[in-house]
Amino acid sequence: MPGARIPFFDEHPRFVETSKTGHTNERLNARYTGLIHRHRHLLDGARVLDLASHDGRFSFAALDAGAANVVGIEIDGDLVEAANANFEAEGVDPSRYEFVQRDLFRHFDDLEQFDVVLCFGILYHVNDHMQLLTNIARVEPQWLIIDTKVSQLDGAVVELRSAFGESPPPPGSYLEGYPTPAALQAMLTYFGWSVEPLDWRAAGLLDGPQMSDYEEGRRLSLLVQGTPRVDPELRDYAVGLVQALQRDRSTQWMTIKGVAAKCEVDPHALRTWVLEDAGRPPGRV
Repeated sequence: MPGARIPFFDEHPRFVETSKTGHTNERLNARYTGLIHRHRHLLDGARVLDLASHDGRFSFAALDAGAANVVGIEIDGDLVEAANANFEAEGVDPSRYEFVQRDLFRHFDDLEQFDVVLCFGILYHVNDHMQLLTNIARVEPQWLIIDTKVSQLDGAVVELRSAFGESPPPPGSYLEGYPTPAALQAMLTYFGWSVEPLDWRAAGLLDGPQMSDYEEGRRLSLLVQGTPRVDPELRDYAVGLVQALQRDRSTQWMTIKGVAAKCEVDPHALRTWVLEDAGRPPGRV
């Protein structure tokens, strides 16, 4: 039924009790319905990476929706402990999940491929979005589900705020970066990914003051489709060909497009591989 919220967290109240964000059941159920339940066809049988996995709430929801297994990355050790305790209490098979205390900006080279990446409530807490997205690209997801606060400034910009939401931030503040929707679109399509916004209003999930940030456009959700996976030998061949043919960095993008056409791979994905191989940050071609 359109607009019907699945009472998932009513049935699993531990995740409300261990939350550090103070969300109500009503809000959590709406987010579960919009972010997990409506995408269960993508999660079925999938290997899932949950970034900033908090107390494991959406990792658990993904498994309940049919995911084969999930890895949660969380920098807060107390939340990692809470996630493990929650899963044990819920009787989840330990072979289906792992929670790791780790910085999201540590390279993901040691991680395997994931089918779906969940990126909920973290993008506006960081200020190097391209590095984080590059890490995500390394695990070659077929789908990326994003839920984030955004800036309401005009243009493709990232608004710097303090950890307390002050804009402009006082000198010396810890900096968080709130991207505008246009900035998110630009960064995501840089990797060759296609982007589809979730229309919370059309889904009928905006009733109640607890969803006012979605209603007012201060928060949005995106379904992002990744590029097709490529045989590692073809990937290495294409990267080597770019390196052999490019005359200098000013001609690199033209070379990448030519090699991508020859090898029948996505040029944006090839650009990411070339930059990874060179050890350079993205966005500096």
